Amino acid sequence: MMISVIIPNFNDLRIIRTLSSILNQTYKEFEIIVVDGGSTNSELLKTYKKFPITHLIHEKDKGIFDALNKGIKLAKSEIVYLLGSDDYLPSCSVFELIISDFNKSPRLDGVCIGCEFIDSNGNVIRKWYPNSISAKKFKIGIFPPHFSLFLKRELYDLVGKFKYLEHKNIACDIIWLLDLAILKPDLFIHVEKRQKVFMEYGGASTGSFSAVLKQFVTVHSYAKQCSSKLPCWFLLSITRTFSKVFQFTVKILPSYKK
Repeated sequence: MMISVIIPNFNDLRIIRTLSSILNQTYKEFEIIVVDGGSTNSELLKTYKKFPITHLIHEKDKGIFDALNKGIKLAKSEIVYLLGSDDYLPSCSVFELIISDFNKSPRLDGVCIGCEFIDSNGNVIRKWYPNSISAKKFKIGIFPPHFSLFLKRELYDLVGKFKYLEHKNIACDIIWLLDLAILKPDLFIHVEKRQKVFMEYGGASTGSFSAVLKQFVTVHSYAKQCSSKLPCWFLLSITRTFSKVFQFTVKILPSYKK
């Protein structure tokens, strides 16, 4: 069983840390797909040549979800893992444990690991370790970060591409997961609490109040469109937004500023 790791990037040298965390994995049956949106950083372009990247796309794209779509199209493995270029796996045994979970339960659709959101200094701002994941939870607004999910390739075939054009690159991962919940109500995802991914905070979806508001409106509007399949659609976006408040660490929250 192989894992396709898809990493979108644009002029971000932090991808060195990301790639290193993949290459440090004890389980070696994986391919690395980097989708670069036309970076001009010469140091970065030289860096790519130092890593055993299976597929490198270097061309302009229409945003992160366009890049992810390109990577998923190239993926050949049974398991697909999407990872940000500013995120990384702190443990070298993540893949090994994930594959073990899949082997123990062939019916699994996916495995979810924990997330710890960090600032640029490595301080943990927010933690996310779910007790369980299900289509029912997606339908009421409780979603895992997409970059915490190791999913079978067949799920991407079922749902299709991220709808970045229709939604202007806003909340396309949440909309994809909502579509997944609607199409596969018996979704079976195991939560692997022994592993985690570090995600650097402050990306396009969390970097400002304006970004959070746009996500809220986009998700609310899409939920309304799907109201016939979502009995509590009007609460979905509210639940999703406020569920994040309780993930912030007590130590960091009082001094944290967006």
